[in-house]
Amino acid sequence: MRNYLLLLVSFASMSSLRAQDTFERIYYSTTSRQRNLIELNSGNILAAFSWYPGVSLLDPAGNFIESKCFYGDSVLTMASIKKYSTNEFYFATTYRKDSCTMSGSIMVQHSRPAIGRMDSLGNITDLRHYALNAACGNFPGDLELLQDKGMAAWGSKDRLFLLRIDSLGDPLWARRFEREGTFQFVKELSGGDLLAGFDLDSVGAVVARFDPEGNFIWCKSYMRPLGRIHDLVIESDDSFVITGYTGNTPYKLFMMKLNGNGEVQWCRGYDSPPNGWGNLYRSRLRRTLDGNYVFLATLGSPTWPYYISRPFLMKTDTNGDTLWTRSVGAAGFIYNTGDLLVCSDGGFMFSGTVLGDLPENQSGLPFIFKADSNGHFPCNEREQQVEIVDLFPTDSAIVLASVDGATVHPAFVNDTTLAPLSVYDACMYTPVETYSRQYPNRPTIRPNPNTGRFTVQFEDPLMAESYYSVYDAMGKLLLQRRVPPGAMVEEVDLSRFGSGTYVIKFTSPDGVCHERVVVE
Repeated sequence: MRNYLLLLVSFASMSSLRAQDTFERIYYSTTSRQRNLIELNSGNILAAFSWYPGVSLLDPAGNFIESKCFYGDSVLTMASIKKYSTNEFYFATTYRKDSCTMSGSIMVQHSRPAIGRMDSLGNITDLRHYALNAACGNFPGDLELLQDKGMAAWGSKDRLFLLRIDSLGDPLWARRFEREGTFQFVKELSGGDLLAGFDLDSVGAVVARFDPEGNFIWCKSYMRPLGRIHDLVIESDDSFVITGYTGNTPYKLFMMKLNGNGEVQWCRGYDSPPNGWGNLYRSRLRRTLDGNYVFLATLGSPTWPYYISRPFLMKTDTNGDTLWTRSVGAAGFIYNTGDLLVCSDGGFMFSGTVLGDLPENQSGLPFIFKADSNGHFPCNEREQQVEIVDLFPTDSAIVLASVDGATVHPAFVNDTTLAPLSVYDACMYTPVETYSRQYPNRPTIRPNPNTGRFTVQFEDPLMAESYYSVYDAMGKLLLQRRVPPGAMVEEVDLSRFGSGTYVIKFTSPDGVCHERVVVE
């Protein structure tokens, strides 16, 4: 009986591991400011990119299902999208309306924050824009859903405003602060207060606590004068952990715990020589399913320390000590990171933009990578050494003045379904030998080269259901087929795709491998 129970436990563990599918995808598309990823109850992913401002629905493996675009001359780049319930989502975008004066005499179209509601298919049910009583050009950067079903929205780069609306979309209060800076996050505490993190000129990383009516409770800066703040996780006792960059040379990624009054409890600094960090791109911090933390950041280039290199993923315990560190990325490409999602299967998914020799002759395209719960990727993975030091920042109180008030107005837009997006497998952009995993039952392809028809021979009968995927030389998925348990031979016909070089990816519970096929 005991052996039977052990067998069940082992089988359950294997099933859990197998459920953590990993992938690396590149999308021929535009993207949003936050590049949000939302996991739906079905396991599908709602991603904030499309042609024109909009969203796309992807399956759990990152393959395209449908796009919905918010088409209209008055709607600009999508800023952010957040899930409220199974079929209710809120988004922020920029809406062009009326004119305003910039630099004293130049007349331009007024850019205003707009907040809308849509269902899981991207159908818009409500959209309004907001005119703040200050400054010209208030681009939204992100939004947060609140306990009363209201929302807080805030400005993007150099638009230092904070707007709170009620559940009906009416403004409760708005503050446009008279300093140069950038909001990075707003989170709600259990009692209804708001925590806001922003970067401020010559002051560094700033955290402010507001009451529900928008009044300052305290406002403190850290890592003066050039520090940057990025993200936050709130603890059950209303203490919180933040992340960002120190701003000192050589600057470090940091993780710092503050109590409810903004007092420093501890702070860890992370260095990654010889890379450094791509400090123009924010890091992300999330709670993992086992109660620890996971970081996403962008590594810098070893030769150009302030330039971007590739994504960095790190898991730490609740004291900021590292459990594992990874980086990922193909040679010849550079990446910057966007959103980070802890998936229901325990894996980690993140978005970003990749630059390099890309399909469709594009200079930059959005990507989504998924790692398993141990931070392993299907290809291009690297161990990334990190040095940890204790930091001792002090807080300094600051005072900010603001121009207050906003009005709400209706906004109009069409939601339109457009043609499918092209999806590319990022693993196809490197030589096969650099990303093939150990595969105990490696197949043999005969003949190779061939006319398009060939045989795949496995050394032993397959022990479990497997499948193979065929990609063209640009990494575009052409077909995918199941191979049943017990099979030793599979006949494949690629003749309809014409001559060229193809890559076949074989996937089974034992691992993943890739083989090149030349069709003459």
